[in-house]
Amino acid sequence: MSCCGKKRSNAGSIGMATAASAVPVPAGMALRPLLFEYLGGSVLTVTGQGTGLQYRFVGYGARASVDPRDRTSLARVPQLREVIIAMIQYATTPG
Repeated sequence: MSCCGKKRSNAGSIGMATAASAVPVPAGMALRPLLFEYLGGSVLTVTGQGTGLQYRFVGYGARASVDPRDRTSLARVPQLREVIIAMIQYATTPG
């Protein structure tokens, strides 16, 4: 099967994760994905210890959305850093 070539320029800039097994989520734990950025210059594949998911980073600045259960294990990788995303909640007034 061939690719039409669309979005090839983004290939490798966004990490992919593949599931190894289903891991139950503790009650009350928010599953908002985290974002990690690769500071190395080649390709890096990391397996999250919490879920068994594999995260692939291709080149400097590559980012991947990471399951919160894998945060601790990815934070220990020297060339990865967590990207802090500011969440702004706007108040609405009835009107």
